[in-house]
Amino acid sequence: MAMAEPRKLRGHKATATCCIASRDRPGLVVTSGEDGCVCWFDLRCKDVQFTIDVGTEPVSSLCFKTGNEDILYASHGNEIKSFDVHMLSAGSWKPLESYSYNKDEVNQVVCNGRSSFLASADDSGDVKIIDVGQKCLYKTLRAGHTSICSSVQFIPWRPWEVITGGLDAKLVLWDFSKGRSQKIIDFSSDNSGQCLNPAFVHSIAVPEMDMADKLDKICAVARGDGIVDLINIESELSRKGASKGSSRNNVAKRVCLDYSVGGHKAAVSCVAFSQFQEKGRFLISGGNDKSVKIWDCVRCLDSDNNDNRDLLHLNIDLSKKVNWLCTNQSDSENLVALWAYEWLLDPQVSYLLLLKTGEIFTLLCLLYISMSQDLFKCTDLSFTMKPPQSQPLFHLFLLLLLIATVSSSSPLDPKQLKALKILTTTKDPCSNHSSTTITCDDASPFRRVTSLSFANCSSSLSLPSKTLKPLSTSLLSLSFLNCPSLSPPKHLPISLRSFSAVSSFHRHHGLSGVYLARLVNLTRLSIFSVPVSASGLYVVLGNMRNITSLTISSANLPGKIPKAFHSNLTYMDLSNNILTGPLRPSITLLTGLKSLNLSRNSLSGEIPDKIGDLTLLKNLSLASNRFSGPVPSSVPSLSQLTHLDLSGNRLNGVVPSFFSGMKSLRHLNLADNSFHGVLPFNETFIKNLEFFQVRGNSGLCYNNTVLSWKLNLGIAPCDKYGLPLSSPPQKQKQKEEEDDYDDNDGDGDGDKKEEKHGSTNKVVLGVAIALSSLVFFIVFLILLAKWSLLSK
Repeated sequence: MAMAEPRKLRGHKATATCCIASRDRPGLVVTSGEDGCVCWFDLRCKDVQFTIDVGTEPVSSLCFKTGNEDILYASHGNEIKSFDVHMLSAGSWKPLESYSYNKDEVNQVVCNGRSSFLASADDSGDVKIIDVGQKCLYKTLRAGHTSICSSVQFIPWRPWEVITGGLDAKLVLWDFSKGRSQKIIDFSSDNSGQCLNPAFVHSIAVPEMDMADKLDKICAVARGDGIVDLINIESELSRKGASKGSSRNNVAKRVCLDYSVGGHKAAVSCVAFSQFQEKGRFLISGGNDKSVKIWDCVRCLDSDNNDNRDLLHLNIDLSKKVNWLCTNQSDSENLVALWAYEWLLDPQVSYLLLLKTGEIFTLLCLLYISMSQDLFKCTDLSFTMKPPQSQPLFHLFLLLLLIATVSSSSPLDPKQLKALKILTTTKDPCSNHSSTTITCDDASPFRRVTSLSFANCSSSLSLPSKTLKPLSTSLLSLSFLNCPSLSPPKHLPISLRSFSAVSSFHRHHGLSGVYLARLVNLTRLSIFSVPVSASGLYVVLGNMRNITSLTISSANLPGKIPKAFHSNLTYMDLSNNILTGPLRPSITLLTGLKSLNLSRNSLSGEIPDKIGDLTLLKNLSLASNRFSGPVPSSVPSLSQLTHLDLSGNRLNGVVPSFFSGMKSLRHLNLADNSFHGVLPFNETFIKNLEFFQVRGNSGLCYNNTVLSWKLNLGIAPCDKYGLPLSSPPQKQKQKEEEDDYDDNDGDGDGDKKEEKHGSTNKVVLGVAIALSSLVFFIVFLILLAKWSLLSK
């Protein structure tokens, strides 16, 4: 079936986020975007009819007031605003009402059939029910979702109930009159998904009342694992307790549209029931696989239909991922799909070839008017060109102006400069060569920030979302080093290609897996010494299809090795976490992997023999785990391996001799295992290694005719039977040396005692001599006195 060439609607300056179609006025489509604007289109016309400037934050969701489509509700940030189209046509952009009940960013806002309530789902997982008539908060629905609540819908045939879906892979049915959940369906345990993405609920569609009888009161669920589920709400409510997500146990009640019937091969971002032709006959789904699928709902729900091949009515391939879609009642151009915005240049405006942004276009247009009134005519929403007159001097001036603009150093984008005032006080942060915090490109007419790096942050530093949002169109790299007091940015730009966090966010309990999972365009993720709260690695990596370098180390990350990885990975470091289970074969399918570090975890089982398929591997560390069994015989296939660390495991058997034939090997650590037998290496091989360790293997010994004890291997020599001797000779020698040292110490003590004894004898002898001399002197004096008396 031939399909007409799609037409592009140009109006937004950034990525379009949401679109809705009027039911009362066929051909009227309203869209919202990350530029903070809402555009009104009439498909019968070429250009946008008018634009609402809602605010500086992205507009995430739109809905008409039921029964009065002149009233429009728009959500941006945590606020919901209502606008009257009649006031807009008069040039007033002032909202009628504004509701700020949500604590976090609103993901979707919907109006019920009676126009009495609004429901808004936000990033905190809460759902706010707003009473439009009383202009107050009616109820808060919480404790149903443990993560972001991404979608909400009223159930038309149950006027007091809503259904919500979230990034915790749960679908919750609520009675909002009582403020409590009635039913929770958990898709996280559903293993029927065809891709490794988690089964997050991205979008929900509920048929209108005039469709419900035909479609048997169902809802459609767009899941992150590529599946579209059709679930009978009444059947689920009649079943007590929480339900698991697998459709295999409830084949009669649920329909699973997956790849086996022509479904999506990546996450499904949105679903909607058709408004054209026979209303509700078709279900339209769009996904990250750059395709739109149109399903025949009647056949899908037909219990007598055993042929699944005819469920898919039409497949439409696009050039980009689908963000949102809607349908209208027109006979033609009845499907509107949104994807990422691209700059488009008007070929008629040849003088503005170098300009990209709408703001600069207006600025230079006014400049040209002031210099040549008959060249351009500017109106409110469009530019019309008159046939140019012959003005060589003006053309020369314009050429010189353009050359000067290109050759001179361009200033930073004004919006980005304003957002960066919190980080720097310089007029142009890009020109501050003394700091490496901010890096900019060389674009013209304005440079843009491409990289932000924070190091050794002070406790007073904060990074509000208003700082990063203006950078979202250009920021490619964001890193944090030693910022323990800093709070993680509330919303990271999905444009990021590189994100790094080292020793940061400790006072705010680290990062969550869902928080990181939003960075779907990353090629490099580096987390070190930052706690990551997630049920498993698959939560983080689910949507990162372009990731090439992955580091999550010292992060207390639990779970098991995922069953599948994206094949672009070349570097993986998951060391020092609490990963458990076996080393799954999914690792061995990463044939482009050059470095693998899984050390200091609790992995167990045998090392798979297909580890040898990683022929580009240069670094392999499996140290400090619980691996058992022998070293795989396929290891010699790792011809480029330079670093191998298998220490601290429970490996057994003999040490393979093939290590000596691995010419690139420079680091070999086999310590603290259960190897036995004779070490099969010679002294030349060991000396050629930069690091070699085998100690801690009690059953391992070396041949003392081949290896010298001077190598200090930490193992005993072998006896004639190839068994280790009771004690290595170096230990005996050491003991003898210790004994000799002890003997010498004893001799020294004897000398000291003898020396002390000799010193005592000398003192006694000296005293005796002195006393004898004194006695002799006294006797001499007595005799002298007597001699004197006799002489007289």
